[in-house]
This record gives sequence, C-alpha cells and structure tokens, in this order.
Amino acid sequence: MAEDKLGTYITKLMTTILDKEQDEFVKELAMSELQRLKVNISDFIRSTLENKEKETIEIEKKQEKQLLQEDKNGN
Repeated sequence: MAEDKLGTYITKLMTTILDKEQDEFVKELAMSELQRLKVNISDFIRSTLENKEKETIEIEKKQEKQLLQEDKNGN
C-alpha cells in the first residue's frame, strides 16, 4: 500500500475536483496539481523512451562492429 502513494494522491485530487461541496478555489488548485503531474509524467515517459532508444542503437552498433570484426578475422 505504501508504494502506491502517488496513485492515492492522484485519486484524492480527482475526488476533490468532482466534490460538489468543495470550494471552487480548492478544485482549481487540485486541477492545477493534476496538470503539473501530467507534465512531469509525460516528461518522464519521453525521457525514458529516448534513453531506451539510444541504448538500443548503441547495442546494435556494437553487434554490427563485432560481426564485421568476425568477418574480417574469418577471411
């Protein structure tokens, strides 16, 4: 349960926004926080995918060099 603090936090923010009894100011704060989290999560995903892509390219280059070296040594 402790490892899902962000999920609980996001759920509470969404509940606050939907709560008809909440002040409009509090709802706006909750919405702003959700938007900030959205940006942070999007940045994290984009960065992680870019890093994985770079790693894949590096691995492919190393494999290609190794194959070329093996061909060169074999002939």
